[in-house]
Amino acid sequence: MLESFDNYQLLSKIATGGMAEIFLAKHKNSPVNSMPIAIKKILRQYSSNTQLIKMFLSEARIICNINHENIVKIYDFGKYEEQYFIAMEYVFGQNLGLLHNKLQEKKMKLADNLILEIAISVLNGLDHAHNTKDKNGIFLNVVHLDMNPNNILLSYSGKIKVVDFGIASANYTRKMKDSLQSIQGTYGYLSPEQCLEKSLDRRSDIFSLGVILYELFTNQPLFKHLENDAAVLNAILNKPIPEIEDVVPGIDTRIADIIMRALSRDPDQRYSTADEMKRDLQRVYNSLEFNPDADTLPIILKKLFPAHFVKMTKVLERAQTEYLMDELFRDIGDLEELDLKEKMRIKEEQEEERKKREKKPVSATAIIGIALVFALVILGVFAFLSRTSETKMETVSVFSQPPGAKIFINGENTGEITPAELNLESGKAYIIEFKKDNFIGGMTFVPSESNREVRMILKER
Repeated sequence: MLESFDNYQLLSKIATGGMAEIFLAKHKNSPVNSMPIAIKKILRQYSSNTQLIKMFLSEARIICNINHENIVKIYDFGKYEEQYFIAMEYVFGQNLGLLHNKLQEKKMKLADNLILEIAISVLNGLDHAHNTKDKNGIFLNVVHLDMNPNNILLSYSGKIKVVDFGIASANYTRKMKDSLQSIQGTYGYLSPEQCLEKSLDRRSDIFSLGVILYELFTNQPLFKHLENDAAVLNAILNKPIPEIEDVVPGIDTRIADIIMRALSRDPDQRYSTADEMKRDLQRVYNSLEFNPDADTLPIILKKLFPAHFVKMTKVLERAQTEYLMDELFRDIGDLEELDLKEKMRIKEEQEEERKKREKKPVSATAIIGIALVFALVILGVFAFLSRTSETKMETVSVFSQPPGAKIFINGENTGEITPAELNLESGKAYIIEFKKDNFIGGMTFVPSESNREVRMILKER
């Protein structure tokens, strides 16, 4: 049986590091074929760290107000059995930091169009976050404050999402931030105003993204390679930033201008909003010619991280199967419990009837009647057995969207491809699973005279 955690069932642990552990999970009321979510739990030994818990929950409070395709969704947060947790969207893929490191190891570089696609998506998400209002329509002044490549998630299906607003600044968390004694954020990607612990606004995120883009286009670090934190802070505040055109001769001058503007030490010289920077990048992207046969971002990810892709695909499939089995056994358990109660009720009624009969004298007429009833019961039993000796089968039509999916019954490959017809025993519970490329689905099904059709919309992993 799967481990229960509050309103969720934990399917598999996928990461442990720092101060938290992350699980694949399902909400107990979610459809069986829905994509798992991620449960991020603070490790028990840190549950008493008041400052950490405030930071952890501030992320949840901020992101619960934000709903955007380029920001990882948060569904729930709270405390269960002395552990704080956040339930969030699971992104099946890698982060940009890991991708960039892998590319550098192989002396490769992302194509300009792919870098621009990532930047435009991130700016879309940041602009939405920067302009977020709460449920009362009050502007929250959200600033991420930790924009670094590890907080940009890239899915194997092509989605690009910003994550980890754990140290984000917003109106209702500023008081807590002001109480911190150290600079918060990833040092190689801090803005100058963060280094000086000055008042911060959305332009701080613009600078951090400028650092990321500089590194992606040059394929070399800007600040993070320096020997210690003090050297990093000094470089961000005082060292001249090499012109990107000098580092990458031939770079499109418009791209170079956009990045160097984002890296202005004076916030007033930067882009004032993420949307403004995004529109400039979008104009460049729309005007450039790219090789239509070149690898897309999902293909690159799968080529560079094949072991992770295969492993996590199997983890997701196994988790899906275990969840289906758990649902089935729970249903069977409920039925067995009902059946037991019904048997006990009948037994009690029979016992009561027996006691009543013992109190009354049995006449000859009654004896003859009982014999007749008994004979009729025996005949009925024989009739029932003769009628049910042959197992009744149902011809079930099975469809999937998209079609062409392999059909598995109780974990066994039927060898059939949707659409198909299967002969299944009437009244028997089956686990039916579907697999096609990156699409999966599954359900429990009990065929009957009135239930001879299965239709499943497959979900992308």
